Amino acid sequence: MANSPSTAAETDNPRIGSHSLGDLLSSIAEKTPAPGGGAVAGATGALSAALAGMVVAFSRGKRTLTQHAEAHSVLADRFASASCKLLELADADAVAYAQLNGLQKLEPQDPVRIENLGTAAKQCIDVPLDVQRICLELLSGFEELAPIANEWLLSDLKIAAILAEAAVRASDCNVEVNAPTLGSAVSPEAERDAQATSLQAIERAKDLLRSVEALIDD
Repeated sequence: MANSPSTAAETDNPRIGSHSLGDLLSSIAEKTPAPGGGAVAGATGALSAALAGMVVAFSRGKRTLTQHAEAHSVLADRFASASCKLLELADADAVAYAQLNGLQKLEPQDPVRIENLGTAAKQCIDVPLDVQRICLELLSGFEELAPIANEWLLSDLKIAAILAEAAVRASDCNVEVNAPTLGSAVSPEAERDAQATSLQAIERAKDLLRSVEALIDD
């Protein structure tokens, strides 16, 4: 059985969450295929979740909101978990794309490419779809939080919602660019299903963002 080649993302690059912000920006700006747009989308989602976590922190224990303590606790855990998962997906995207990029440089009849290209392409689709799914869950949580949040933090919650919706749209770019490879390496049906799922996520994210903004701006 042919084995997939090792990748620089797997062996050389530190986890995105371990970077200082300055180092992360420098790493993204380098002339390397990863981390790139997919990792940025995941990191943007993680920032959204962390910012919403701050909103909850300033809402928990506030005298006028004590009746919502249980909901605040649940949401705080959800946002913290989402932030961690999205950082993991940012790393996974860098690894997945480096893997796909390496395989695509091989000759079309290379047995390593033939055996592994479909799996690599699917991973490059699955990661952004997972980012979209988690960001939709975040937006739903923001919708729950808006009516029971500290009013002085609502602008931060709005920023968090904008970032989450942007991460969903950004992730669609990765689905679209990798879908043709999935179609040729796996099946046209897999390509169409991935594109349809991503577009549905975009529409849902738009609706949720509008709902959160309406709750905040009213």
